[in-house]
Amino acid sequence: MNYAFLPDLLALTILIVILLLLRHRHPHEKADLWLLGLFFTLIESVAHIFYAPTGLPSTILHTIVIDCYLLAGIVFIWASGEYSDPSRLRYLALNSIPLLAVNTVYGLHLFRPGAFLPAITLGLILGVTTSLTLRKSWPRAIISTLGWTAMAVLVSFGKYREAVYWSLGAVYAIATINFYRRLPRGTGRLAIVTGFSIWAFFFFFHPFIVHYRTYADIASHIWNMQKSLISIGMILVMLEEQVSCNRWLAHHDELTGLPNRRSFEDRLAAALDRCRRESSSLALFMLDLDGFKQINDTFGHHAGDQLLRHVAHSLRERVEGFDTLARLGGDEFTLLTCDPAHSQSVEQLRDTIREAVEEPFILEGHPLNVSASIGIAIYPEDAGDATRLLRIADLRMYSVKQARTPLRHIRLDSVPALTASGRFRRPHVGSLQHGA
Repeated sequence: MNYAFLPDLLALTILIVILLLLRHRHPHEKADLWLLGLFFTLIESVAHIFYAPTGLPSTILHTIVIDCYLLAGIVFIWASGEYSDPSRLRYLALNSIPLLAVNTVYGLHLFRPGAFLPAITLGLILGVTTSLTLRKSWPRAIISTLGWTAMAVLVSFGKYREAVYWSLGAVYAIATINFYRRLPRGTGRLAIVTGFSIWAFFFFFHPFIVHYRTYADIASHIWNMQKSLISIGMILVMLEEQVSCNRWLAHHDELTGLPNRRSFEDRLAAALDRCRRESSSLALFMLDLDGFKQINDTFGHHAGDQLLRHVAHSLRERVEGFDTLARLGGDEFTLLTCDPAHSQSVEQLRDTIREAVEEPFILEGHPLNVSASIGIAIYPEDAGDATRLLRIADLRMYSVKQARTPLRHIRLDSVPALTASGRFRRPHVGSLQHGA
């Protein structure tokens, strides 16, 4: 046994276990494919340990190693693109068959053109037909033709090593390009792209390096290094995406995808600053869904969640002229527009919001209807700061919900104070009407 490979094998195993544990805690859509690709590289690393004069036959070990390289590369190509596309998966699977046959023939040391040419011919046929039928791409068909023709020429001149290793280099080069194009910017992408670039580079130059023993030993160490580099990169990508997701959730409502209360308050403060500088106005709309509680109680929280997503989608699609649309929590939404007179009147905007909310919602074939109670506050007419604008809009919305007779004016000294819980103390409707 060749124990020199044990440290690298142990390092790769530890990184795969870390990636597996991280996937369990923070699910990632492509982690399973990454793990499958790394599993093939692990098998290849284990096979290297058994290279010894008294070990397993070299042809068996070489076949395992060379086939695992190819299978790992194909899996990584799959993981680096639109892996859920059935036609893409069929395209990869069908074109992998002749490549696997060529690698197996090489691993078994059947060094004669007649052993390779049937698989190369099959690859040429499959490459052209699948490119035209599954991928609908003439450029792919041309590239496939050129690739298999080049392999046939190399084999006919006895360049078996070049034919196999250059084809593997092409596979890993494709994976490199795909990962570079599709992974989000970050340290993880840098590590993965660098690792695959090294892998592709050494596949292309392997036929030359093996003739120089001194350089071959150095190349072997670099070769094993990039496996760990790719594993670390995949771990970093998962962690970076989790951090990005947490950052997004800190400012957005997870159910509807709209900005949350924290984000809305920041945007309101920024909008007010801009209005003060430009001496313009601002309209704040606060709405609460009428009938939401009954739907929630009757059909369950799942139906309520569907309704909230429906309302959020309808408001996004149908309501124009607003700078911000947010969900404050529960069934409360807010909309913000600067200088509303330049787009539509406040009354027109209010009616547009109501029509969007009242758009029919179908639940399991049954139409459900909700309406909206809308409170409006105008800067600077009603108040000059965010806290009082929110209080006035909330109070007017409450009056609409209770009596369907919105208060046209509210004196600032009549606006109720916040309770310790952050909610408004609700005065009796009669006292509100009296205050108006």
